[in-house]
Parts: sequence; structure tokens; C-alpha cells
Amino acid sequence: EQLISKKRQIKQGAMQELLTGKRRLPGFSGEWETKRLGDIAEIRDGTHQTPKYVENGIPFYSVENVTNDDFTNTKFISEAEHRFLTRFFKIEKGDILMTRIGSIGDCKFIDWDVDASFYVSLALLKIRKGYSAEFICHYSKTEAFKKDIELHSLQSAIPKKINLGPISDVKIKIPDNSDEQEAIAAILSDMDSEITALEEKLAKARQLKQGMMQELLTGRIRLL
Repeated sequence: EQLISKKRQIKQGAMQELLTGKRRLPGFSGEWETKRLGDIAEIRDGTHQTPKYVENGIPFYSVENVTNDDFTNTKFISEAEHRFLTRFFKIEKGDILMTRIGSIGDCKFIDWDVDASFYVSLALLKIRKGYSAEFICHYSKTEAFKKDIELHSLQSAIPKKINLGPISDVKIKIPDNSDEQEAIAAILSDMDSEITALEEKLAKARQLKQGMMQELLTGRIRLL
């Protein structure tokens, strides 16, 4: 737990340095630009109609899947309804899903081969050529991004909500060199992978301890 906490602090420091341009990676010296999300991404929302759920079928994503980072435990819709909902656009590997109702501004980079539909509570960002979706997803975790999301949200809405137009007006600061964007994203993603591996190790240790407690504290297993 202490190691995980330390790694998270290190990553937070790296984000503050790398995602603001305060610290530049070796070999990069170009300018950073301030861009509107609408300038670097095509932004759509999901279906406005609640679909008919089925027991098994095509995954149907909503806010909870992004906020919990869980795309295994989903609701399902039929193949026919999925094909109808995705006839004009669909989620593809390399896209970003962003929460926009209830929770706002939480992002998930789609780094797997996906065949799924999504609800109106999510926005789909298709990042244009020359920009790194993974960099933008990391940038979405900065205080500057979160403040801008709040600024553009509907102030009186309950639950919280941000519309597609205002999402397009949210600004990010980004290197003009896509190679630098990708290099920064790779460093931060490696840190995320290390933290995830430690969290999995911790969960396994906790399960092992729980099992040992049940055996030793009930007398099922006796010490020699």
C-alpha cells in the first residue's frame, strides 16, 4: 500500500511537469499550443433512447463503465439494435469516451478492439490525425482540464451535465509535435501499468490472507 501510494505521488509529479511543458523530454523543443477539443476531435454523444436490454449480446457502455474503469460488467443489447445505433458512427480502437452526465470529464482511452454501443451520458471523441488520443486522455486528469470542464458545464443542472458544444470549447495545452505527445503519453501509461500491477498484487495478497484466516481461525488447519 505504501509503495502504491509512493508510485501515485511520483506519477502525479510527472503529470504536473510533463503535461504543462515545464519539463521537456530530450530532443524536443517546439512550441506548445492551446487548442479547443473541437479543433482536434470529432465529438458525438450516444443514443438518447434507452435501448431494450438483453441477457447476452453487444456491450452497452454508460457513465459507470468509465468511472469504474470496468468494461467487463456491462449491460447488453441485441446485435440488430447495435447495428442500428452504429450505422453512422461507432466506437473504435484509438477513440476516447468521456463522461458528460452525472460525472463530467472523466475519460477512457479505448486501447482494445471494441464492438459496443454507448448511452447519451457519454461523449465519443475521435481524435484527428496529428494528435495523440492517449496524450489527451492523460491531460484530462490535470487540474486545468477539470476546471475548464466545470466552467463549461451547465451550472444549474442536477445531476451535472456538459453539452457537446461546450465540450468542443474546452481547451487543452498540447505540444505541436505529435512525437512529443506520444512520448509523454508512453511514459505516463507505463507508470499506470506499474501501479495497476501493484494493485493486482495487493488484491491477490489480501485474498490469500482472507483464505488463511478462514482456515487458521476456525481450526480447519492446525499448525505443527
